Amino acid sequence: MIIAVHDGEFHSDDIFSIAILKLIYPNIEVIRTRNEEKFKKADMRVDVGRKYCPETLNFDHHQQEFEEKRKNGIPYASAGLIWKHFGEKLINSKEAFEYIDNIIQQVDADDSGVSLYKGDLEIYSLNNINDAFNPHWKAKIKDFDKAFNEEVNFIILLLKKEIEIANGLKESKEIIEKNLSDKEYILLDIVPNLWWDLILEYPKIKFIVYKAPNGAWRSEAARVKKNSFEIKKKFPKEWADLTAEKLSKITGIKDALYCHKKRFIVVAKSKEGAIKLTELALKD
Repeated sequence: MIIAVHDGEFHSDDIFSIAILKLIYPNIEVIRTRNEEKFKKADMRVDVGRKYCPETLNFDHHQQEFEEKRKNGIPYASAGLIWKHFGEKLINSKEAFEYIDNIIQQVDADDSGVSLYKGDLEIYSLNNINDAFNPHWKAKIKDFDKAFNEEVNFIILLLKKEIEIANGLKESKEIIEKNLSDKEYILLDIVPNLWWDLILEYPKIKFIVYKAPNGAWRSEAARVKKNSFEIKKKFPKEWADLTAEKLSKITGIKDALYCHKKRFIVVAKSKEGAIKLTELALKD
């Protein structure tokens, strides 16, 4: 299959489009051109051709009559159109599809002139990554085709990782549901992907006790909402920034190791120690 995209400077939407298609069809050939005669001969046109017609494999969004939007109002650009029509070949559930589309929406919004960011802190976005790959103004040789392929390969790696996470969402939910109890904390011997977001579905849960990669056990405060550090309940004020001996003495938990100064996480050597610290915090 030969797929045509525009040449010259590239954008996140055409990069993501080709990355998605290469994950599904590894042997596709990509030609970069704005020559109408050339891209008409291709099997598929992405981000060129001024036509959106899935039946004829045309996926452009620049034409005046194009008004395709998601339910939340975010317009489709070429990346979103490709994900909409081909993404299901890579994922195993509706939740997984929506998880990846949430990433793609950021690409589409940027390409459509829709601002997603508010506040004083400038966010380093997918579009900033794209800017870094495009040959800069001081580059002696501006090889856009080579740079395009470099970023496509980078985004393929990123998408592979994100699709693995997305396809694990169903199992992650099952792990959390299996470990729920009548307590205000949840104990996770296995830590599933995206647990901090999945826990939001259970308002009763104030802390998550889990095994850290280094073998210690942590108890972490549940957050109030997604993409926020606002937490439901802090650990006691007098624990803030205490380590080992001092934390053990004040709590009575011999293997207590550390409490963060912002009081959103504590650490102990054992599962039992982390549970005891959590139960003390709930009584506080």
